[in-house]
Amino acid sequence: MKALTSAAVVVALTLVPSFPARAELFSKAYEFKKNTVLQVGTMLEHGLRLDSIEFIVAGDDGSPSGLFDTPKVKIAISNIGEKSVKVAISLAVTDEANRLVGVASGGTKLFPLRADRQMTYSLDFDGANSQLATGTAFRITIEAK
Repeated sequence: MKALTSAAVVVALTLVPSFPARAELFSKAYEFKKNTVLQVGTMLEHGLRLDSIEFIVAGDDGSPSGLFDTPKVKIAISNIGEKSVKVAISLAVTDEANRLVGVASGGTKLFPLRADRQMTYSLDFDGANSQLATGTAFRITIEAK
């Protein structure tokens, strides 16, 4: 009976779902300026630093200049820590009336950002982006995993 109880406990513990460690979350709002590099230099968790953000928006109305040319944002992040870190980025742009005019997300695809390295993540504004150039503010969220 004791062996049966021990076996049941071991089986029960293996069935308990394992949850990933809680990721650190950075979130902040900034003024939106198209085709201008915003130098940030903000320290994040896990030894990361948000270096710069640049919105690439062709045309005065934000429309793409070519068939495959969608608006994008380039986000430079440095890892000045000692361990490799995976990065997830979400960004939302709003206009003067606080309407959402563009959303982009991305981050680490295969390999984490190694220590003493910088990576520039290029995120596309797929989908609804025809009013992106009318943006006045944006909020960026970065998760270190």
